[in-house]
Amino acid sequence: MSFGGSMSKTTESPDDAELLSRLIGLVYDCALDPSGWERTLDEIRRDLGFCNGMFTIWTAPKGQPLLNVTSGIPEEYARRIPDHGADIIAQWGGAERIAGFAVGEPKVLSWERPRSEWVDTAYYRDWIEPQGIVDLMAVAITRDKDTTCSVGFARHRSEGAIGARQLHLARLLVPHIQRTVTISRLLDVKSIAAANFSAALDAVAAGVVLVDRTLCIVSANKAARAMMVGDGAMIDRRGFLALGGTAATTALRQAVGQANAGDVALGRRGIGIPTARSDGSPAVAHVLPLRHGELRSGLATGADAAVFVAPADGMPLAQGETIAALFDLTPAETRVYTAIADGRTLGETAKTLGISLATAKTHLLRLFAKTGTRRQAELVRLAGSFAAPL
Repeated sequence: MSFGGSMSKTTESPDDAELLSRLIGLVYDCALDPSGWERTLDEIRRDLGFCNGMFTIWTAPKGQPLLNVTSGIPEEYARRIPDHGADIIAQWGGAERIAGFAVGEPKVLSWERPRSEWVDTAYYRDWIEPQGIVDLMAVAITRDKDTTCSVGFARHRSEGAIGARQLHLARLLVPHIQRTVTISRLLDVKSIAAANFSAALDAVAAGVVLVDRTLCIVSANKAARAMMVGDGAMIDRRGFLALGGTAATTALRQAVGQANAGDVALGRRGIGIPTARSDGSPAVAHVLPLRHGELRSGLATGADAAVFVAPADGMPLAQGETIAALFDLTPAETRVYTAIADGRTLGETAKTLGISLATAKTHLLRLFAKTGTRRQAELVRLAGSFAAPL
């Protein structure tokens, strides 16, 4: 079942913008203290109108849970989730179909499959129906060779099926959850406090530079200083941070400007920028805002953002975010751009994103206008310009 063209037109109200700002702030705080996911998941599912939620990070390929947080699920039901693994997979149409779901795109069960196809299972009878659940949403946050991260939510019958607002807000939150998971993995620490912030960063393998709003370097960890000597992914230009490419540096400047403006300004996209080393191998810069949030504010005097640079992982997504930052694309336009840049036809793009062909054409025309291109081939070339030094 298609999401429908009307979904792309949904915009958040002033109240929702304030809600997003607060939730995004909580999400980014979890990069420094993963124990905060319990509270963050609880607030996300309550504010978006879900009766329960689950956030899980698994190792690959053995599938051992690194983090498993639930909210609103009674203990007796939480214990029984592993018993229904096969039914849960079948409920969404099988493992092959699930593997085809785009990373970062929320999927709503009632929109994916008719109810008649998923109610005749032990999982439905023993777990879903007794809790009064009428609909489910699932999102693959990351899916790579090292880890798989997902988040899921359930809707109670008293609230009705999942609607446009829940999908819209989830789509806006997901890029920030992705960025937080990535940064948290790069940090590889249980918690960071102001007293040991600089020392903790020196132990991080990724290059980390603290900058102010003008990209003036406040401090850099050991790995970043080594990169600046000859790696090429990070450059010290007379005390100001640059990346390996003019376009990447421009995107970084805009991203840090968004970080300084606060979490409301960050509400439309995560911040990840593809760059490249001097040897041509790809890397990606991740920006963590430091001026806002309960945990992040006050960590580093004079710094507005922390810029992490590490080997690239999931470059198509990072490229899309860079283009979004440079050309002020909406989330829907960014998704269409990323699909086309990945080589899909317009028809394939519409099918992958669950939108009508007419809606996909509308987004494509807006992409042409904003990026100054005229053909899909030019959009593909634009993507390629961010995959190598400029």
